[in-house]
Amino acid sequence: MNAVAETTVQASPAGKAAWITLAIAWLCFLVPFPGLGLFLGWPLNLVAFILAIVAMAKGGAMKGLFQLLGSIIVSPIVYFVGLAIFAGTVSGISAQSKGQYDAAVAEAGVSSAAAEADAAAKPAEPAATAVTNDAAAASASAVEVTATTMFSDYQDNEIAADGKYKGKALLVSGTVDSISSDFMDKPVVQLSAKPFGFVQASDLSKDVAASLKKGQKVTLACTGNGEVIGFPALSGCTVQ
Repeated sequence: MNAVAETTVQASPAGKAAWITLAIAWLCFLVPFPGLGLFLGWPLNLVAFILAIVAMAKGGAMKGLFQLLGSIIVSPIVYFVGLAIFAGTVSGISAQSKGQYDAAVAEAGVSSAAAEADAAAKPAEPAATAVTNDAAAASASAVEVTATTMFSDYQDNEIAADGKYKGKALLVSGTVDSISSDFMDKPVVQLSAKPFGFVQASDLSKDVAASLKKGQKVTLACTGNGEVIGFPALSGCTVQ
């Protein structure tokens, strides 16, 4: 009497482990976190590759063939898809930061333009002598400060610096670092503030701005306009 032995096909533990490891590796490839796919995803993919070979050695070729192909063929595809996702995420963050910066600059420009419009709307003094006397009085009462000191004060304590400079007549001395135009095509002059900052002055006439040179030492009569994007700002400026 011949006995017939019945065998049941069971899934290989190594094959299952290979699938699980592959899934985790692919997830690491797709998550837009710097270095996650390179330093965790690829080592896990190598583990899945080895497990697939073990499964094939113990249970036959079909026990780990698909896991092996997945680690060799599918994993690189998933990795490059993850790189594309990461690049898109970084690009989106950069665009958002640039938009916030542009909005802040535009807001500062609008405030400066509004201040200029208000000043223009005020009636002129009837006599030139009165205007001269007022200008002389303003210069005499103006706070004298260097660009470096003003920048340093804002770095130390913005609230205290606003109390000293914002809305007040100032005589700011320093070295011209750059002469450019803002988004409204109005001159903007930056005074160097050691070691790495600057003070931004606006509302200079185009003729005056055109006559300035980088590295030139100047004294500007301005009104303090607070801090814009981390740097002290001045409005209503004229060269003394």
